[in-house]
Amino acid sequence: MPELPPHNRLGLNYRKVPARKVIIDGGIIDAHNHTRDPALTQIMVDAANAYGISSFYTMCPLEHAPALAEKFAGKFKFIAIPDWKSATASEAFITDWLKRLDAFAAPPLNSRLIKFHMAPGTQKRWGINLDHPLIQRVADHAYKLGYHFMSHFADPKAWFYGTGNYADGSFGSFDSQFAMLERFLEKYPDRIHLGAHMGGSLENIDALAKRFDKFPHYVVDTSATKWIVRAVAEQSVQAVKDFIIHYQDRIIFGSDLVVGDKYDWDHYASRYWVHQKLWEEDYRDQSPIDDPDAGKGFDPATGTFDAKNSDGVPRLVGLDLPNEVLVKIYRGNALRWLP
Repeated sequence: MPELPPHNRLGLNYRKVPARKVIIDGGIIDAHNHTRDPALTQIMVDAANAYGISSFYTMCPLEHAPALAEKFAGKFKFIAIPDWKSATASEAFITDWLKRLDAFAAPPLNSRLIKFHMAPGTQKRWGINLDHPLIQRVADHAYKLGYHFMSHFADPKAWFYGTGNYADGSFGSFDSQFAMLERFLEKYPDRIHLGAHMGGSLENIDALAKRFDKFPHYVVDTSATKWIVRAVAEQSVQAVKDFIIHYQDRIIFGSDLVVGDKYDWDHYASRYWVHQKLWEEDYRDQSPIDDPDAGKGFDPATGTFDAKNSDGVPRLVGLDLPNEVLVKIYRGNALRWLP
């Protein structure tokens, strides 16, 4: 038997698209993905269309964005990003980022959303964080241009314990990652702020609930498929479901798909298949997507790993959300909140 690929460890037929629980008039909006060359992006778009996704908010390098806008007229809205490859705490990098902000804001891209990637590893690699005066210059310039904000904070909680990427303590605790975000939210209360990957906080929904209550301009997306699936499976499913229903107006669908020449149609479809099972059904089985962090749901209070997932097998536990909640998450909230 041939070895199964990491995006399909169960050997599923992703071209046999499951029936949707609810039909979204106008189609689903994927508010978090990473595109580039239009020809490669076409494969992702084809898979998305098969799963009812009609339009996108995307992070695309400025060098590819005009061609993407032309090829997929009206399908993509652009999230302004810097040249990640040259990111350093330098005047040259910031000057280039400011020029890119101007270009993203102008036709044909007309962007009004800027992304700050502030994961612990990124901060260390750049030598810069959201409090840094150089980044504050970028934020202030974006504000004057009419931008709203998006951010990536923290990373999976498992990475802060055991043998995780941040377990040596030099990055601080998981919970300590969000003080910087809250300072930023306080500074720009009149602009929407989109927290990527459920705000980096799905493993601590009590803290996320407090953030929602304190900052009415803060919303989150559902992206980072493996991370979100794992976070649901490793805690009380009912608690997560209750949380999402309670804050149903603040959550926006996103996949975090990354376009690349090593990915095929099935890879892109796998993420949409898993999201459909997660949000729409009471699915209880293994996840078809390989996850090296499965079984690392470490509980620092007890010093143990979550027994439900301790064998390292990726689990997928569906939430079977009500139709009216799905309509908001899949499309309505993006139309309401995003510029």
